[in-house]
Amino acid sequence: MNEQDRTSRATRETFDKVTAAGEDTARGMQESFATTVGTVRDLNVKLLGMARQNAEAAFDFAQQLATVEAPTDLPQVWSTHARKQFEMLTEQAKELTSLGQRLASSNMEPLARNVSQAFKKAS
Repeated sequence: MNEQDRTSRATRETFDKVTAAGEDTARGMQESFATTVGTVRDLNVKLLGMARQNAEAAFDFAQQLATVEAPTDLPQVWSTHARKQFEMLTEQAKELTSLGQRLASSNMEPLARNVSQAFKKAS
């Protein structure tokens, strides 16, 4: 085999490896996108649920204020509402943080795995 044939073969092998690596990377991006879509959907559903909880809490508070029989009862109604709101918002923040972390990790995992495999194949 002459030098030109060896060079041609090496070039072809390198091209095939790079092509395979590119295909693996594209597959990783597709998996990552599919995972992201599902997680964003979960996030939207969670946000709608939280908005509903917050609206219901506001209406409950308004109803309690409207039914107060004595002005001296207002501080108790107000403080109870504030405590419940704080607890609910704290829990919602935890849930959103968890979803955000899940989005970040699940989104990057397939992409990182496939890029890593692509580099292994290319070398």
